[in-house]
Amino acid sequence: MSTIYRKYRPQTFQGMSGQEHIIQTITNEIATGKVAHAYLFSGPRGVGKTTVARLLAKAVNCSNRKEGRFEPCDECPSCQEITNGRNIDVIEIDAASQTGVDNVRENIIENAQFKPTKSKYKVFIIDEVHMLSTSAFNALLKTLEEPPAHIIFIMATTELHKLPETVVSRCQRFNFKKIKYEEMMDRLEDIAKKEEIKIDKDVLGRVINKSDGCLRDAESLLGQIMSIGKKKITAEDAQLVLPVSDVESILRFIENLADKKAGEAIKLIDDLSANGANLDQFAYDLLEIMRLIMIIQAGSAPESETDYSRENNNKITDLSKRFSTRKTTDLIENILIARQQIKTSPLPQLPLEILAVKFCSTENDNQNTPDHANKIEDINTDKKNVAPVRVVELKIEKKVAEPIKIKPSGNYKINTTLEQIKKGWQDVIGSLSETNHSLVFILKMCELKSIDNSGLCISVPFSFHKDKLDEPKNKKVISEKLAEKFSESIPYYTEVVAGARPSETTTGDVELNNLAAQFGGEVI
Repeated sequence: MSTIYRKYRPQTFQGMSGQEHIIQTITNEIATGKVAHAYLFSGPRGVGKTTVARLLAKAVNCSNRKEGRFEPCDECPSCQEITNGRNIDVIEIDAASQTGVDNVRENIIENAQFKPTKSKYKVFIIDEVHMLSTSAFNALLKTLEEPPAHIIFIMATTELHKLPETVVSRCQRFNFKKIKYEEMMDRLEDIAKKEEIKIDKDVLGRVINKSDGCLRDAESLLGQIMSIGKKKITAEDAQLVLPVSDVESILRFIENLADKKAGEAIKLIDDLSANGANLDQFAYDLLEIMRLIMIIQAGSAPESETDYSRENNNKITDLSKRFSTRKTTDLIENILIARQQIKTSPLPQLPLEILAVKFCSTENDNQNTPDHANKIEDINTDKKNVAPVRVVELKIEKKVAEPIKIKPSGNYKINTTLEQIKKGWQDVIGSLSETNHSLVFILKMCELKSIDNSGLCISVPFSFHKDKLDEPKNKKVISEKLAEKFSESIPYYTEVVAGARPSETTTGDVELNNLAAQFGGEVI
């Protein structure tokens, strides 16, 4: 018996789940006879890229398809051969195992010169195309730019950024998205019905959440659950195959933080670690949900854009009411730090455990009270038995913590001006780029504040940046680079100032912009 995802792979465009924006365009092109010579499908794994490529190949070569229609008949010899992978005019190439230029010349370039044996088009489907070598791309480029009329190229990739712009610009590009929760639920319920197996809806929900928008993964997990051999599968039956979903663990972890139950939070992390869970991925997923909480608190409604079930979206909305905005942003910042520490910690679970203990031990933070609710309301009293109460509004002035400023004593004679240092600051950073990337990133976040007889004052937004710059080995190398650039010794000292901005940001700061983009932001 074939696997579920192979058995139920869609054989017509109508059978596809999701990707409506792509299906609409491609089917219009097929119906009007305006098929492009090269397509590029990019997006996450398991969302339908190869399936759409095969459907396109079937449709353009279907002998029974009528003019103005787009669906393949799925019955003619050509359709049957493509379905079974036996059509000699549809060539599928796995670029991951055939990366060299010789393979491209032999399998594609030379083959493309000959007309199809018995089909209208010869179709090349190149999977994981980003794995091709530079020389292989260069060899493919000429054929891709001016292909014979009987050739169609369909390239699929999960890493679009690795493709040369010269290749991308010659293709009609489509960006595949993760499959939505409701669409995946409809698909899995349909498969279960066809297999005549009744599965609890909460089990299907856990399958979907664990699959992270990847329909192929969801269908594979469903197949594992069905292999239990029962006609009715409950949550208890599926437990051996499908542990508690990550989303459920994350929501319970956040609830423990809201309730200040550090012990429960630590036990949850320990259990995940003992079961071999990827704690780095857990921290990433935790960031995603805390980001949703922050967006909800800001007055937006992201539920329609999430891959979570309606029940979990409701839980996330409820959790957003249990934290103040300040606590939410503080927690997000601490998770960012913990995630970096997980990669280097001798005990991967330790950074998350410390995060839980610190967050839950905060005293008098009013974290369970929304910001707008911190006021004294009228109290209904029995006037006969209780004396009138005068309600007094209290105005409490919040004291803002002063930035950390430690100015060293010194009496240096420095001839270089602050403006000169600012103009040459990028050169100083550039001289470190090949040897110390983490230091370069911190320096790009710095602001050059002033210079006097105490030295150059450098402000940073976070205390751990200050600690890094104040390390003796880093202080030595930065001072050396300053001396090389400005031909004199320029000592420096650091201070922490929240909201410090880089003194100069150029369009060449690719690393900084890329890192900001990974967290859904930009450098402004």
